[in-house]
Amino acid sequence: MSKGVFIIGTDTEVGKTIVTAGLVHVLRKSGINACTFKGVLSGGTYENGKLVPGDVKLVKDICNIGEEYELMNPYCFKTPVSPHLAARLEEIEISREKILDRYRELEEKYQFIVAEGAGGLIVPIIDTSYFIYDLIRDLDLPVIVVARAAVGTINHTALTVKFAESVGLNIKGIIINRYADEVHINDNIETIKKITNKEILAVIDDLKDFKSEDFKNLKVEFERKIDIEKIV
Repeated sequence: MSKGVFIIGTDTEVGKTIVTAGLVHVLRKSGINACTFKGVLSGGTYENGKLVPGDVKLVKDICNIGEEYELMNPYCFKTPVSPHLAARLEEIEISREKILDRYRELEEKYQFIVAEGAGGLIVPIIDTSYFIYDLIRDLDLPVIVVARAAVGTINHTALTVKFAESVGLNIKGIIINRYADEVHINDNIETIKKITNKEILAVIDDLKDFKSEDFKNLKVEFERKIDIEKIV
């Protein structure tokens, strides 16, 4: 049976994919056969006439994973809106069973899976009947919350943690992303730790040029900051 974690964000565009890629890289570098999984993705892009899930492609490129997109990402929509709306607009019916089946297929092939959500915890997958937090419960994975470092993060992070706890999710800890050594950011981190009573697993610098030199900066940053024992 594969092990894994589920990466959620306090909001959209907080850096879940960067954190997912960094974790998968460090796991694989340490000898653990790890892969990523993203059940639903909106805002895919076309390459050579084929719709490609950009977030999953980024992880594949950084970590040199040769897996098929269809297994790593069962549903990819071109419309950059909430998955339930994208599915409706594109006349595609999302099947909970298909998502879970694809995940189970990955479990048979990999030692550890870093699953990534779409936006925050309460993003609808199937209308208002199946949400990201329902998927996490179905997969029975512990959660790592990715939070931005800047102003506004205390409220978003505390609300995310409290809601996660209210629906019975197991929170492994918090990763702060896009860190800069500033007074208010350092205070944000300490305040989040006190309010949530959760471990800060890592504080990741603001990697503005993470794509340069074959993702060298990203790889080095996560190798420096991630303690594998705290993840697995």
